[in-house]
Amino acid sequence: MKNLFQRNWYTEVRRSDNRLLKAKTSYVDTYREAVAHLLVDVNSFIIKEALWEEQRSSEPMNCRSRLVTPLHGSEAYFSAGPALKEAAAFLNDSLAVALFSETVKGFIDAETFLLKERGFTSETDYVQKWKKFYLGSCRFFSNLDRTTQSWYDYVGESNRDGNLFVRFKTQSLFDLGKGQYLLTGNLSDSFHEVNVSLKLDGFNVVEADGVLLRAPDLVCREAAALLANLQGINLRDLAKKEIAGILGKGQGCVHVIDLVNDCAQILELYKTFGL
Repeated sequence: MKNLFQRNWYTEVRRSDNRLLKAKTSYVDTYREAVAHLLVDVNSFIIKEALWEEQRSSEPMNCRSRLVTPLHGSEAYFSAGPALKEAAAFLNDSLAVALFSETVKGFIDAETFLLKERGFTSETDYVQKWKKFYLGSCRFFSNLDRTTQSWYDYVGESNRDGNLFVRFKTQSLFDLGKGQYLLTGNLSDSFHEVNVSLKLDGFNVVEADGVLLRAPDLVCREAAALLANLQGINLRDLAKKEIAGILGKGQGCVHVIDLVNDCAQILELYKTFGL
């Protein structure tokens, strides 16, 4: 088994002071290295500064650092999509969308520990928001009648200082010989730990497996069984919305779906993938 290509992500959200949050997503793959930085207001999540750094590329280049002004003044939250597309156009780099998007997701996850700053009156108030928002789109919040513990029972507390949230992700492509390949993905963050493994014949999935090693409830871990639905699916050019449908939509796990999508992207990123 020969490793052909791999990529790694690291997202970190830290409390800078009483007014600001700092976050970054660092990215390294076989061909590229880059970092997306965001500085936001702790109450509004409005972006005060966005910085893009690139240290290495498949093409000869000098290290560069640019302020991403199209993101300044936008909200680092679910509404950030249009601004992220503007940032990618500004930088002429599609990777910027992925890295700044991961950084925004970090702020959304860190909100768990910013109740007062974000205008929530209590842990119950915060959880009620997510019950409504994620109903039908997350296995945990779509099966609250079956869960054995609440969100804050799992998290343990609603107060953190300094480091608020971290997420590691990695995906790898291996050559198994005879036209077969293995795609693996791993995610480990402050709340979850997920692994997926996809055996391919060409672009077609012949085996799919995975596990949620750490999740808010046992009901979440059941989503791993839905990976079997990928068997027989051609992963090339498969949109994320299609992956979500195959993996159960709201009865699936958004982190499993994200990880499979990350793995599928490798088929396009690996330039010399000779099928």
